[in-house]
Amino acid sequence: MIIIVGAGIAGLSLGWQLAKRGQSVTILERGKIGSGASGAAAAYLEPRLGTGAMRALEWASIDAWPAFAANLEDASGISVDYRQQGQLRLAFKEDVDKLKADAEERQNQNWRVDWLDRPQLIALEPHLSGAVVGGVHLPDLAWVDAQKLCMALAAALKAKGGRIEEGVNVQTLSGTAGKITGVITDQGVISGGKIVLCTGAVNLDGAPDDVPRAWPVRGVMLTLAMDPSAPLISHLMRSQDGILCPRADGALLVGTTHEEGETSSLVADDIVDRLLQRAALAVPAVRDLPIRKVTSGLRGLVGDGLLRLGKSKKMQGLYYSLSHAGAGFLRAPTLSKEFADFITAPDAACPMIDKFLKRA
Repeated sequence: MIIIVGAGIAGLSLGWQLAKRGQSVTILERGKIGSGASGAAAAYLEPRLGTGAMRALEWASIDAWPAFAANLEDASGISVDYRQQGQLRLAFKEDVDKLKADAEERQNQNWRVDWLDRPQLIALEPHLSGAVVGGVHLPDLAWVDAQKLCMALAAALKAKGGRIEEGVNVQTLSGTAGKITGVITDQGVISGGKIVLCTGAVNLDGAPDDVPRAWPVRGVMLTLAMDPSAPLISHLMRSQDGILCPRADGALLVGTTHEEGETSSLVADDIVDRLLQRAALAVPAVRDLPIRKVTSGLRGLVGDGLLRLGKSKKMQGLYYSLSHAGAGFLRAPTLSKEFADFITAPDAACPMIDKFLKRA
């Protein structure tokens, strides 16, 4: 049996891929499905700038997302609210030169970029503030509902015979003679021939020193309630001061913070007010929307914050998929497929993730 520790986007997408390969999979989650960093994510699918191996992985995933979403919805019967209307990047007066330089850099890297003046923006989003003077439309970008996606992955995994155990706190790894044998939880010992750590900010006892150690970064996201029949905004919008992300059910996500070292699940009022103030700079009417939910989650970053994938040399059968930062949803279609190949057939070709793999 393969045990995956962590039921966020990394663990769930990997679990589904493994189950599709006929593997016996159990995911252990100390909270609820998608309740960690994945629950506090806007889940917008945006590659970062650059031309290296990571950017190739991210653009391959962008291309794979439509089929990934369609296949997952067929397998689970759950809509994941995958939307391809592109992203609007907003400019205030002081941001125009910087945004134009950013747009030019994207064009030089073969992005599709459309510069919009204020009348063009208002035609798309009538409720923008008078302080927004222009913007850029990035038509290749998309977004997805993080919670629906996690629920769909869980349902698809279970349909393939996989299991998810919520409320199970994994305390330590167990092994003998340099080989993993399972995990020790608050509910007893669970045996497994392979263990995959997808635990975000949680560092487990018993892990050898060649498994990267993570440090926590808290993200806080607000969920506001729009009228679904007349939503305040309809596009994913970004500015230097934050993000606004609409959902099909009328929810509007406002976020997010990046608080290094903060681990509390309690969110102070000043954090909430700061997020609302930032959003209101772009769309003043957000101040009139009721707050449906305040969500906090911990991202686990390692060292320079870049992706860590691999297999322990010191404990046979122990794997890790860590430090996804804000790109776990973006990379999921390609990364989960190739990492599942690596786990089930160590010599398998993994062209998009090979540069990031640590092989035993």
